[in-house]
Amino acid sequence: MSFHLPTEAAGAPWQDLAFHRRDDIGVAATIVQANPLLCRRLRIDAPSLIFVEAGCKTLTGPSGRHTVHEGQCVALAGQHDFDIANEPGDGRPYRARSLTIAPALVAAPPPGVRPIASLVELAAPAPGLREAFERAMAAIEAGDALPAAVAANRVREVLLWLAEAGHCFPPPRPPELADRVRALLAAEPARAWRSDEVAARLGVSEATLRRKLAASGTGFGDLLIDIRMSAALFLLQSTGRPVTEIAGDVGYESPSRFAARFRARFDFSPSDIRSHHRGIARIGTEIERRRAAATAAE
Repeated sequence: MSFHLPTEAAGAPWQDLAFHRRDDIGVAATIVQANPLLCRRLRIDAPSLIFVEAGCKTLTGPSGRHTVHEGQCVALAGQHDFDIANEPGDGRPYRARSLTIAPALVAAPPPGVRPIASLVELAAPAPGLREAFERAMAAIEAGDALPAAVAANRVREVLLWLAEAGHCFPPPRPPELADRVRALLAAEPARAWRSDEVAARLGVSEATLRRKLAASGTGFGDLLIDIRMSAALFLLQSTGRPVTEIAGDVGYESPSRFAARFRARFDFSPSDIRSHHRGIARIGTEIERRRAAATAAE
């Protein structure tokens, strides 16, 4: 999911949810999901730290498959794709606290600390790390009530505690053209973007834009849809906004057309995230089937 997201929003467990963003500092969110669902090829654009509070999260990416249980956390380096399965536990929805960190706050690696390649699990995170994490989340949630410099330092404290555990995020690399396109589209997912407009904004020809995107394995239209659907997934998990409003937030006047696009992208409907239904056993079984296939291939 992109670091650039729609303006924060707030409407069972989702009623009081709202994510918060402070530019150049980070995004604080609580993620809630009612059913076990597998989201394939989710892009993590910026460094993120996630504490699982109920259920478990399984991530499959460049370093293999990792499962993070209740009370544990995972640090994700930015600019990677993952297959992510969130699964409820003990009759409770899946719930996690997520801190996305503005790449500008990530400094050079401390001496003797190797940057995280794609992700690292912390099965027994230090109490100091969790406390710093919650302070950083509160600083972002406070908005203008807390000076930006103070909020930024609270996020940096999280990075210092992570370094104490022997891990750090890699400093951001210069963005490639595809990264710049993603950032531009994700900043306004509801906008009726055209490839010629994007090319002009980025100072390249439309032919160059399309060639560079093709070299990265995508096309302009597919990339726009993916960014819109990923933003919608985040809003469904982290706010109580109605599906009809979320459809508009990502550029769809027709909720039914949005729902069809969403299902085509993720293989489940927007309502599956928030409400239990009989068909969910099939989705859970599919998660297990794909895990078994991945294990057999290793």
